Amino acid sequence: MRKRKRRLWHESPYDGRPGFYAAMQRFFYQFEGTSQLGDPNEPPYVPPVDPRCPVCGAQMAEHRIDRGGPGKATHLNCPPPAPRA
Repeated sequence: MRKRKRRLWHESPYDGRPGFYAAMQRFFYQFEGTSQLGDPNEPPYVPPVDPRCPVCGAQMAEHRIDRGGPGKATHLNCPPPAPRA
């Protein structure tokens, strides 16, 4: 019976694949490991029925969100406050 060869690294999905890219991925897999997907038993996120703005407290449906695009900031524009009588 053959003695099993001792491995220096952990097993990776790239074992047995030829090429430089696979060798590089095998090396980095030892440090990165598998992807962190979270708790599989965690219930899915349920969004609130009536979300409120954390800044002004008004409904989020009344707000305007300006997406800046790549490399630019996103701005949240709150509605003007209601006049008090």
